[in-house]
Amino acid sequence: MNQLIRTVTLLWSLALTTGDDTVTCLYSQECVLPCKSDYREIIHWQKLERQTTVNVHSFYSGTDQLKYQNEAYRGRTSMFSDQVSKGNMSLILKEVRTQDRGRYKCYTAISSANKEAFVSVKVKAPIKSVDIKMTDDGITCKTSDVYPKPKISWTINGTPKIISPKDPQEDSRGLFSLTSTLPVQPVQDSLTYTCSISSEDSTQTYIASLTEEKTEIDLGQDITIPCPGSQGETGNFTLTFGSSTVLSYNSETPQPDRIQWNGIEVKVTSKGNIILHKLDSERHAGTYTCEKLTTQSRQLIQTSVQIRTASTVGIIIAVTVSIVVAITVAVIAYVIKKRRSKTSENNGQEGSGGTGHNGTPLDDRLQSEQLVEKRSGTWTD
Repeated sequence: MNQLIRTVTLLWSLALTTGDDTVTCLYSQECVLPCKSDYREIIHWQKLERQTTVNVHSFYSGTDQLKYQNEAYRGRTSMFSDQVSKGNMSLILKEVRTQDRGRYKCYTAISSANKEAFVSVKVKAPIKSVDIKMTDDGITCKTSDVYPKPKISWTINGTPKIISPKDPQEDSRGLFSLTSTLPVQPVQDSLTYTCSISSEDSTQTYIASLTEEKTEIDLGQDITIPCPGSQGETGNFTLTFGSSTVLSYNSETPQPDRIQWNGIEVKVTSKGNIILHKLDSERHAGTYTCEKLTTQSRQLIQTSVQIRTASTVGIIIAVTVSIVVAITVAVIAYVIKKRRSKTSENNGQEGSGGTGHNGTPLDDRLQSEQLVEKRSGTWTD
């Protein structure tokens, strides 16, 4: 009987262990590591490293006990002290770092028993934005402050393009930045360059695209600036001219009917495109960029606008007339040259023909020359 009691007591004193919970914490944010237990007298949170155990937070005697807390967690941990008596032993971890990832143990105990629960912590710094722009080297995509390591892919008008990837750069915080440049293709109309940047585990993808358009109008004409995916899609839209903002609006709110900008009227159509009315100055020529921004994408359409003024038209006409005159002169010169060449060729044929027909034409010419010399008194037998 005594042996049975001792066996039961031993089994009771053994630690009760549960399976791991998995928690994904966002970089620099606050994160809760869950733990529930009926053993409320002693609570220790520890991080399990390969060679050692790190003290993260302790709670006993009704209060936090941080004398032996690891320096890396100083000022970043707390518990729901008012809920410990109800069995909530969860740890609050603040200002999450990439180094916080790993396996944690929640140890709870009373005088006669203890319990262990484990939490696997993953850390993510999601892709918040991607910058895409034209550079001297080509189309460049860039993102920063990402964890874990990101990866990138490119397409042109939907066709995949393979380029030599550059390794992401890691900073002192353990965050990654990535820059990739795609060489510009030969000049074509409406090329769309798209870069897709994904997290290492492919749970998030951010897409950025840049489309190039060109148009030419006469002074005083209207022009429609296209915007990406305008109709029926949510997002923030911004039209810029160089570094100047023309207008911006959110597709979920009423769109501005029309505004005045730089001396002209600007109107947003029902399809979300933007009309610039009566561009009456060369100062309106340049590159207009319409951008659509969402939480997971950035789309840009850059429209290069050229305006033909009266002086421009005059120059075009003058150059055209000069070209026509030059071509006409060249054609006339060519025709004259061909005719002279043909005449010379015919004369040559006549000369060679006289000596081949019993010499008659040649004799007649010689007799004519002798007669002329005789009459002038210069001829002798």
